[in-house]
Amino acid sequence: MYLDTETLVPLANYHDIQVMVDVAVTQRDLGQRSGNAGVKAVLPVPGSPGLEFGGSKGSESEVTQARTIKDHPTNALNRLLDELARNGDVVTDLSTDVVTRRQLVEIDGDWSISPATDAGALVTAMVDLFAQNPSAVNSSEPPPEFYSLMTSGPTLGSVVLEAALEDANETQVLVLLDAGYLSGRTGPDDLEGDRTVFGQVDALVAEGSNYSLDKFFLSGFSRAFRRTFSVEDLLKNMPMESDKQVTIEDLKIRGPLVVIKAIAIY
Repeated sequence: MYLDTETLVPLANYHDIQVMVDVAVTQRDLGQRSGNAGVKAVLPVPGSPGLEFGGSKGSESEVTQARTIKDHPTNALNRLLDELARNGDVVTDLSTDVVTRRQLVEIDGDWSISPATDAGALVTAMVDLFAQNPSAVNSSEPPPEFYSLMTSGPTLGSVVLEAALEDANETQVLVLLDAGYLSGRTGPDDLEGDRTVFGQVDALVAEGSNYSLDKFFLSGFSRAFRRTFSVEDLLKNMPMESDKQVTIEDLKIRGPLVVIKAIAIY
């Protein structure tokens, strides 16, 4: 359903679990020989085709092969979860286990898409418009594309899930993910409901503190670009329809809560 392979691969490799299959075949000329001959190399990887190299009279060749057998990402994920559970390296109960930043967790919950997702998608699209039209930043009127954006709605890229877990503390959890890693025809709405999230703790937010999502939604822009304007001022100056009014407070989630960056959702 959801699998962030860019994060999974190095994590699995760290635990000596390789991902996918790499096979390299080379051929080199060894000089003269008599007669007609052929060489057939069959790669010892299930489903791999046989490779045939033929030589005419007066030629000889040698086939060499370097292969690395690796797991399919889904198989690698299952092996990784088994390895982590066996070694006690994954937390499954946020209310009883000691949780620290960067801790790997596997959490069951009844998830829903946070309202911050739509607000963040709108902010991202607006910033993208200004990135393409820098002169519009100081203009009293937004770019023409702004009004079509208000009509059609932005495309969801970064998504935030939220849930209150059924543990002893009713722990509040946010899950951050990139919709680009959704598999097949899965859409963000398919992530809602009873799901298991495997990921890494990004932040532990104390009671009375806020977790700001603006950096998460604008992570695709350089830090230098993000510093050229204030998201709060940008939102204040936008002539939005009443039902789509977005403020900087829509991107702040109040603690206490645990913020997790998703690696897989299933």
